[in-house]
Amino acid sequence: MEPAASAPGTAPRQIVRDEPSFDSESRETPGPREPSFQMSAERLLVVLAFVVIGVLFAATLVAYAVTRMQVTLWRPQNSPGLPFGLFGSTLMLTGLSGAAQRALVNIRANRQDAFQRSLWVTLLFATAFVVGQAINWTSMAVAQANLPRATLFAFTFYLLTGLHAAHVVGGFVPLGIVIKRAREREYSNSRYEGVRFCVWYWHYLGVIWLVLLAVMFSSQ
Repeated sequence: MEPAASAPGTAPRQIVRDEPSFDSESRETPGPREPSFQMSAERLLVVLAFVVIGVLFAATLVAYAVTRMQVTLWRPQNSPGLPFGLFGSTLMLTGLSGAAQRALVNIRANRQDAFQRSLWVTLLFATAFVVGQAINWTSMAVAQANLPRATLFAFTFYLLTGLHAAHVVGGFVPLGIVIKRAREREYSNSRYEGVRFCVWYWHYLGVIWLVLLAVMFSSQ
């Protein structure tokens, strides 16, 4: 129905519409905010594994430092120092870390063939590192054989490098799993979390190796 017209000479009647109420009772109470940071169970396990490995190496380095300070004869003057091949091992680890990172970049771009090639290069560098460490251990054993008695210098060298090499050998397992799944095309640019965890592991071992190397060369 149309509103009645106003009488001549009078002001037009104002039409009042219902306005929405802004009382506090009419407001919707917001629910609890979702946390901005979420961690999957797999990522949490990887982080915890890194913490355990870090604590293990930290405890070993503390024991190494205590032994170094308490032993009067650490290394005889006429005995050779650390094998020069350790620098070659460092290059192998650097190449390994770079190849692993390249594999991650390739799978993010969904370059499947390049991704698989990078994984195989990573495996090649990891194998070369283990072989290089075996050569370094043999070199140290030959040098120590000419000494009248064994020294803690050689023992701690085997301990630190052997512990690290054990984790490198252990890294062949996840790397092999990733290579197997990569050949079956199970990874893509939207599904590559396993690749990322594997790459993190090799980067982590590379950082630990640099710390071990600095400690050994500074205290020989």
